[in-house]
Amino acid sequence: MADAGHESKKLERLLKVQEGWELRIIKRRQRAFQITGLTWIVERTFAWLGRNRRLSKDYEYAVQTSETFIDIAAIRLMLNRIVQI
Repeated sequence: MADAGHESKKLERLLKVQEGWELRIIKRRQRAFQITGLTWIVERTFAWLGRNRRLSKDYEYAVQTSETFIDIAAIRLMLNRIVQI
């Protein structure tokens, strides 16, 4: 399956002949951009985490280290909010 940006008879034939796959194009009903769900929560969370120096760029080699710094940043953010109450 692909979106309308990949609609091509040449690509469809190539996939059918070489790989044996059938290409199905999924078309959208609406053309306008629309925010779905609560994406602003995720974007806001990334913005809050991005304020921390170590999380502003991908400095860490190990994924576990990055996860630990995210946990620390989230704990710090929650503690600051609790203190403000």
